Amino acid sequence: MSAAGTARSRVDGRNRRRIKDGDDKGGRNPSAYSSLPSIDDVLEASFPYHKARVHSDPMGRSTFIPEALKSICGRTYCPGTILRAGIINKGRSLAGRIHTMNVCVSIVIPCFNGAATIAATIESVLSQGDVARDVVIIDDGSTDRSLEIARSFEPRLRVLTGPNRGASATRNRGIAETASDWIVFLDADDLLVPGTLSRRLETAEATGADVVICDWQELLDHGSGTIDGAVRSVDLAALATDAEIGCATHVWATTAALLYRRSLVERIGGFAEDLPVIQDARFLFDAAYHGARFAHSRHLGARHRISPQSLSRRDPARFWRDVLLNGRQIEVLWQTRGALASRQRAALADIYNGAAHGLFRATDPTFREALAALRASGLPVSRRNRLAELLSDVAGHRYAVRIAEGWTRSRIATSMRRRSPVFRSAPS
Repeated sequence: MSAAGTARSRVDGRNRRRIKDGDDKGGRNPSAYSSLPSIDDVLEASFPYHKARVHSDPMGRSTFIPEALKSICGRTYCPGTILRAGIINKGRSLAGRIHTMNVCVSIVIPCFNGAATIAATIESVLSQGDVARDVVIIDDGSTDRSLEIARSFEPRLRVLTGPNRGASATRNRGIAETASDWIVFLDADDLLVPGTLSRRLETAEATGADVVICDWQELLDHGSGTIDGAVRSVDLAALATDAEIGCATHVWATTAALLYRRSLVERIGGFAEDLPVIQDARFLFDAAYHGARFAHSRHLGARHRISPQSLSRRDPARFWRDVLLNGRQIEVLWQTRGALASRQRAALADIYNGAAHGLFRATDPTFREALAALRASGLPVSRRNRLAELLSDVAGHRYAVRIAEGWTRSRIATSMRRRSPVFRSAPS
C-alpha cells in the first residue's frame, strides 16, 4: 500500500476518532502533526515557567502549567477553557492530560477556623458527581486544623491560603481564581444536598436566569450535634413584585442555596468588604440592582447551619451598624437614578428604623446616626424610636435600654396571661 494510502491515526481527546491522510478538514495534512514538538517543549520554550499548582491529571499526578497559559481563560486556570482551546501535543489534547472534565460550576469555600465542619462541607460538594466542578477552598488565616483537613482532599480540589481578611475579601479572591460560567459561594459549615447543582443548572437553562435559588433547611447547633430545623424558601412574591425593594428590606437566602452567573458577578464587582456581617445580603441586592433575572429551583438543595457563635449573634451591634451603612449606600445608589420613588423611601425608612432600634437595644450610640439618617432624608421616625430617643435624653442610654427591656417583658407576660385558659375563665 502506498504511503498516501497508509492510515495514520491521531487520537482526538474528546471524540477518539481516526482520521486518514488527506481526510483532515480543510485539506490539511495530518502527517504534519507528527513533526510537532511536544507540548512540554513548547511551554518551556515559549513561557516563563512559573509553576502554578492545578488539578491532578486522571492518574492522580500533580500537574503544573505556566502562569502565561492562564491568559487562555482570561483570568485563571480553567480546564474546560483549555479543552475548548484545542491545544494538542502530537495529537493529544493538553486538556486531556490536565483534566478530563469540562468545568461548569465553580464552588468557592472561604474557611476560617472551620475544622469541625469543613470535611463534611467538602464531602457534600464532592458528592455532586453529575456536574463538573472546580472546587476552591481559601483558608483565611485559620489557627486550627482547617488547612490540614482541606489539603487532605487534594487533588480533587484546590486549596489557597492567606492572612485573615474576612469573608468578603476571601470570596472575592475565589472569584478571581476561578473561571467557570456559574459560581456557588459555600460557607465552610454549610452543606449541599446531592444532585442540587444539576437541578439548579437545569432551572438556569430552562429560564435564562442569572440567579437560581433553591430551598434550604436550617441546621441548629445543639450541644455536640445538630437538629434539623425548618425548611426555608425565598419570598418569590417579593422578588416578582420588585426585586430591588425586596432584597433591600427582607428577601434573603443563604449563599449555599444560590447559583450565580459569572457575568453578573463580574458586573457587581464582588462582595462588599466594608460590610463584614451582611455582605451576602448586600450581594443579593446588588444582583437585583444590576438587573438580574431570578428563578426558583423547586427542591431542597442546601443545609444552612445556625450557630450561636455566628458573628451577627455574637456582636449584634456590629450587625446593626452594617445594616445602617448598607442603607446609606443603597440610598446613594438609588439617588444616582433620580428622585426617590415612594417605595424606595418606604424601604429606606424600614432599614433606618430597624437599624436605630437594633442599635438602641445593643446600647450602641450609633443609633442616633440612624435617626439622623431618617431625618436628613425626610423619612418618618417610628414611634418606638422616638420613645427610645426621649428615654435616652432623659435617663441616659443604658438606663433607657433597661426601661425598654422591662417594658417589653411586661408586655409579653401580659399577653401570655391573656391567652391562658385560666386567665380567660377567671370571674370578673
